[in-house]
Amino acid sequence: MSRRPTVKDVAEAAGVSVATVSRALSGARVVRPELQELVVRTADALGYRPHLIAQALRRSRSGAIGMIVPKIENPFFPQLVGHADRVLQQHNLALLLCSADDDPELEAKRISILAERQIDGLLISPCSQSASAPALAEIAARMPVVQFDQRVPTVATPFVGIDDAAGIAAVTAHLGRSGRRRLAFIGADTDNWSGQRRTDGFEAWADAEDPSARQRILAGDFSREFGHDAAMQLLAADGQIDAIVCANDLLALGALDAATELGIGVPDQLAITGFDDINIATVSRPTLTTVRQPVAEMVEKAIGILLNAIDGAVEEPVDIRLPVELIIRGSAPRGAQPN
Repeated sequence: MSRRPTVKDVAEAAGVSVATVSRALSGARVVRPELQELVVRTADALGYRPHLIAQALRRSRSGAIGMIVPKIENPFFPQLVGHADRVLQQHNLALLLCSADDDPELEAKRISILAERQIDGLLISPCSQSASAPALAEIAARMPVVQFDQRVPTVATPFVGIDDAAGIAAVTAHLGRSGRRRLAFIGADTDNWSGQRRTDGFEAWADAEDPSARQRILAGDFSREFGHDAAMQLLAADGQIDAIVCANDLLALGALDAATELGIGVPDQLAITGFDDINIATVSRPTLTTVRQPVAEMVEKAIGILLNAIDGAVEEPVDIRLPVELIIRGSAPRGAQPN
């Protein structure tokens, strides 16, 4: 059979109705065991989604949870993954991890691969608010899914994240108290959930305090390389900038690199802040003022919701935004800006 087999093909080959095939493949108890066995065997022979059949009919779960992150090279995500693995071990569950490499097409392939592995549920931090939607909607119709950290708002699954805008508000308020007045912002593509909300947070500050700061916003990706290049561009264009707010720590580390190359003292001449509080933030020179995400709590809540869904607990999709914490270090210390 050259085309993809359908439920009707299975029904005809097994000599039963389409309704019987549907009930048998869903694991419905109203189908006699011998009839269910016939339907499964026929579907297997035809190649009709064998992974979904196994998932629907297994008497016990696979004991595996899938997890997809946007880019494993970003040090923030290994922190999440490590904690998720420890939590799942406590439940005697295995973690199957994939990285989307910030590519929605690759992300869709990873979703398909994890479904083939008969996972019990999926934890995902989608890389795009728009392009990730079709594959995410499809898998969410087939198994329990929880989005965490980042999301596709058009796909109604539970979400556990943070208040990104509040984190940026805490940074800009701290910089204002420290005497910094001419702020710039380095962010990420606003098709990214976190990128958009952190940019929104800075724009809200600009609208209230300095509308001209909207002209000092550059967006690219969440990489150290872009942070460096953007900072070089901003500082070359405006010698009066006294603080750069970055949408993550990698961007901030790149901005620190640029300041060093230009001979600009941090924090004496320029304050730089990040977001996430990755491990390297404590060993950079100077150490990095940043926004700490509650990684452990985020992971624990997301896994708890997912396991409840796997157990059959039916709830309205939840939207949890956890509070963040401003961590003040050497790149933007307390106190008035030095002259």
